[in-house]
Amino acid sequence: RSNAVYPYEHGAGGFFFPRLNIGSYNHKSHTEEMLRYNTEGANYRRLDTDELLTEENNEKGKPIGTVFNSALDCMVLKQFYFTMIYVPCDYNEILTAFYGRNWSHVESRGEEGKGNNAAMKLSAEEDLRSLRNGPKPLCASSIEGPLR
Repeated sequence: RSNAVYPYEHGAGGFFFPRLNIGSYNHKSHTEEMLRYNTEGANYRRLDTDELLTEENNEKGKPIGTVFNSALDCMVLKQFYFTMIYVPCDYNEILTAFYGRNWSHVESRGEEGKGNNAAMKLSAEEDLRSLRNGPKPLCASSIEGPLR
């Protein structure tokens, strides 16, 4: 599992975040998502060739990642549900690189919520209902005292 972004040497520079696809778990669903997000303006690329990922150039075992141009040198405090968090100043461009132009729309992975289901678009009504209800609650038994 990747926990960091890495400098990207190809193209205009910036950074990339590797995409972890596991054949028996999430490869099929992740591929469907990456290809759909790319049609909506995302930037999933073959890291070895710097090509935008397509059905034609998607091969098992080849490195894939999200590429975004940012210096990551500016942070801004933004509301996130019930708290405030620091995010990169160019968060809109970064999230667009990952999820396309519709990154702020809620998607569903079905009842199970597991990685082996591709994200599905919700209707405008479902999107608003999800945003109004906020995130799923944290497990109360795992929290003792204030979150830090």
